Amino acid sequence: MANQNRSKVDHTARLNDQFRVALQEIVDAVESGDNDGFELPFQAGGRPYNPATGHAATGTNALICLLLGVNYYSTYDGWQKLGYQVPRGQGATLYLARPRKFKIEADKSPTGEEEWRVGGFDSVAVWSYDVVVPRVAEEEAEMKRKPRHPMPAKPWTPPAIKEVSEVETMARAEEFIANLGAKVSHTTEGRAFYRPSDDSITMPVREMFSATKTRSATASYYSVNLHEHAHWTGHKSRCDRLGDKSRRGYAHEELTAEISALILCADLGITATIRPDHIKYIASWLKALDDDKRYIFSAGKLAQDAVEYMHSLQPENQAEAA
Repeated sequence: MANQNRSKVDHTARLNDQFRVALQEIVDAVESGDNDGFELPFQAGGRPYNPATGHAATGTNALICLLLGVNYYSTYDGWQKLGYQVPRGQGATLYLARPRKFKIEADKSPTGEEEWRVGGFDSVAVWSYDVVVPRVAEEEAEMKRKPRHPMPAKPWTPPAIKEVSEVETMARAEEFIANLGAKVSHTTEGRAFYRPSDDSITMPVREMFSATKTRSATASYYSVNLHEHAHWTGHKSRCDRLGDKSRRGYAHEELTAEISALILCADLGITATIRPDHIKYIASWLKALDDDKRYIFSAGKLAQDAVEYMHSLQPENQAEAA
């Protein structure tokens, strides 16, 4: 019976509902009068990641973690392996998407060999570090149902976060952007945009950016700059994704760039912000979630491609590739 119930779960709907709630909260926050935009909870440790696997979140999984302010997460089993227990009755912090793999037998494969393909997603329950508790050997000894994983010698602890000054953070962002090699000009007109026709980025001069309660003017500048560079990756000579000129295609590209910029801000230690002028796009994203269940996942995949492309242009990664 349990397996039958599990099979009836609409995983895509569950994941979409989660995004719908998070995006609506952003709309409500900005429409309530916050003219500075919606600031995501600061990810002091960089991009969210699973300490049980050592893998950082990517695409839409990174997005939902950033929207909810989750730095460290893992599954029920993952936390047990790390020396923690999910308290009884503690609901999942969030659900992450895991590609569903299926096997193609050799006699049905065009290559004549057995292969695995990806089709659809499963939703995986995970818990954040701030809701789990350390395992206690004495308590487990009295349990009728023993834990599935042995107690580790010592529980995992979050890595120490090196304090980095804003000057260092912004210098790193400046270097990251310079390594991309895009053509960037500055103007006093107050508009930021990428123009595909001449493959150029236009940014307002830095003096036009203002600070907020938790974000400096310089951080605002680089957050917007990374967003425009995300659009820059869409050029046909790079990730080639700017072919759809419809209103829907434009909104999808804005979502792709927004996700890319949020992930890069986490990577670089910059307080990420969703700008007030992007609320109109969020409204269209909410509608698109109703019309196309794969809308946000396709944007997440394209965003991850853009992020990986920009990271690949950094000298340390080019050296590794060589």
